[in-house]
Amino acid sequence: MQMTTAKKLFSKQVSFIKSISQMDQAPDLQGRPEVAFVGRSNVGKSTLINSLTNNSKLVKTSSKPGHTRLLNFFNLGNQLTLVDMPGYGYRSKAEWGDLILDYLNTRRQLKRLFLLIDPVAGIKETDKMLIKQLDIQAVSFQVILTKRDKLSDEEFNRSRSSIEEYLAEESICCYPQLLVTGKKRKSKPGDAEYMEQELTRVKCAILSAAQLI
Repeated sequence: MQMTTAKKLFSKQVSFIKSISQMDQAPDLQGRPEVAFVGRSNVGKSTLINSLTNNSKLVKTSSKPGHTRLLNFFNLGNQLTLVDMPGYGYRSKAEWGDLILDYLNTRRQLKRLFLLIDPVAGIKETDKMLIKQLDIQAVSFQVILTKRDKLSDEEFNRSRSSIEEYLAEESICCYPQLLVTGKKRKSKPGDAEYMEQELTRVKCAILSAAQLI
């Protein structure tokens, strides 16, 4: 039932609201629930939002690290706001770190932060710094492992276990359930269905956090 509801809501029209470089420019959305996506530069935030909304042109993607330098707000069916946050790393902390922290400190309608981690690279020092800051500010977050298709099953399970172990030991604000996304692998039978199910689980987690299901 939840999966059907999630698919239906994410099939609604999605539109760009605005981009901001500082919080006094943030849109007043009258308390509409909001979820945000954050992670290292080039981890796949924009690609994930495009996949969730089935709109490959909604968010511009780039192979150049640090491409997203603003907070980008998107309206999903007048029921939910999706926020694409600046990537950190690659010298971005000095430039955009304050914007991320200001958003987390002041955005009351934020229902959950989704932290994207590349399992190929694992948890980097910049990820650990953000996780520590989220615990200090008591910001609840959930991890999404991206680029599942880049690893074999054995490699992915090993990386996932390592990440889960770190989060269990070092974080108090992280939801225990890790989510997974990635491209469909044509060479692996049944992979298209598996990836679609995992994407639907992400949709359900988002709507559950926003209390829309």
